[in-house]
Amino acid sequence: MTKPLQNKLLAYWRADFVSAKGFYLRAALILVAFLVAHLAGLREYTTFITGTAAGTGASLRLSAIWGMIYLTLYFSAVILAPILILAATFWIGVERWNQKRRRANDH
Repeated sequence: MTKPLQNKLLAYWRADFVSAKGFYLRAALILVAFLVAHLAGLREYTTFITGTAAGTGASLRLSAIWGMIYLTLYFSAVILAPILILAATFWIGVERWNQKRRRANDH
């Protein structure tokens, strides 16, 4: 990894919790966690919703635990991550608009 890229990633990692960079970071973490759960095959465990265990021989209790983890990550990726991305983008847009207004008022 090149040094400038590494510095950029570290800047995002050290971002304030309530900031545009922080929102982008949280959205990326949610999406990565969902991708890992999906690739691990946790989607199969969502059959607990219908009252049946997954076909892997797992108990209904284990299916429910893995299924809830998958569903939580799924809904976070589908609902929460886009909201965080939109909020961060809006935040950056408002900051740029305010900077332009300040520069125009200074002249």
